[in-house]
Amino acid sequence: MQQAVPDSTDDTINSGQRQSLLVTTVTGHGLKHLFSAAILVLLPELKIGLGLTNTQIGTLATVRSIAGGVANLPAGFMADRFAPQRAEILGASIAFVGVFAFMLGASPNYWLALFAMALFTIAITFWHPAAISSLSRNFENRRGFAIALHGAGGSIGEALGPALTGLLLVYVGWRIVLQGMIVPGILCGVLIWLLLRPIPTGEDSSSKISEYLVSMIGLIRNGRLLLVLLFAGGFAGGQGTIMTFLPIYLREDFGVSPLAVGLYLSLAHVGGIVSQPLLGLASDRFGRKAILAPSLGILGLAALGLYFAPQGILFGLVVLIMGIFLFPLMAILLASASDLVEGNMQATTVSLVFGAGIVVSGFMPAIAGIIADAVNVKATFLLGFGVLVVTSLLAFVTRWDVTTVKDS
Repeated sequence: MQQAVPDSTDDTINSGQRQSLLVTTVTGHGLKHLFSAAILVLLPELKIGLGLTNTQIGTLATVRSIAGGVANLPAGFMADRFAPQRAEILGASIAFVGVFAFMLGASPNYWLALFAMALFTIAITFWHPAAISSLSRNFENRRGFAIALHGAGGSIGEALGPALTGLLLVYVGWRIVLQGMIVPGILCGVLIWLLLRPIPTGEDSSSKISEYLVSMIGLIRNGRLLLVLLFAGGFAGGQGTIMTFLPIYLREDFGVSPLAVGLYLSLAHVGGIVSQPLLGLASDRFGRKAILAPSLGILGLAALGLYFAPQGILFGLVVLIMGIFLFPLMAILLASASDLVEGNMQATTVSLVFGAGIVVSGFMPAIAGIIADAVNVKATFLLGFGVLVVTSLLAFVTRWDVTTVKDS
């Protein structure tokens, strides 16, 4: 049974299998983000439970980002080198997310929590390269839409995760919530593996690590790709700063309950469920730059709005507007990078985009934590605003999108 798998290629996939691939990866991505989004709501409770400072919370977020960034390289290599094992990679990713969430929930102190958080993020990181590269290869003519639809699944998870977590915190403690993730994590990991096994994948690239590194060096010499990676870093820096301290701000400055924190964070992603495929389609039709550059600016203005908006309907509206652009931008960045790269390095390209967020902005949450302790928590929104607006301006004034490449 297993001997037939290596001989299958993406060229043999039929329409039904292609749709099954899309549905399974979109659903799995939603589950991954449901777990990931729960962490944001649990941060204030973890802070109280372990007696942490804002600087320690910021460092926790930074270590989480760095762990994900470092893991991107092996994740991209494995997804390209072992393409026929896509089902195993994606199934194991979800299962280990549940396992390491349990470990985080059992952590008795800051240092073990730091270690568990890093492992949790590494498990999450292995999902994107394998899933997105598969969609990129199999939906080449509608790449922006397919990747954005995958992102929309993530937005659904991000919308449900905080609300569900906030509701659970009404009845049980944060440790039980984290430890309980092990059951759905393992069960869903096995289910994803079973669903993806029959679907043909790309051929094993048979490249050695040395050949892979040479190909990766070739990628990072691509000037247009480097610009996209720079934009990804700016976006990740602004996003990480805002999303790390938004729940702290809601809990400490506004004094809302954990359930209300969950609802606010869910609201941040409700708009993305609809906007993500729409912006993906728009980027396919009008070009990546026409969508990405202004969207980064609008997201920056939303961060500024968080600083000035009072508690209530206006603040909720700002959070909703922010959410409309939060997840679509990463999908468009991924499509932009994939447009510039062909061949058997698609998963590595995905890894570089996510890894760029670490290289350029891995220490942003820690810097924001120092600002929060020295000034106040909402001052971190001004930092996010500055990073996002500068990134938007760079995206406007530079030549990098695939349309320009075709015209040259």
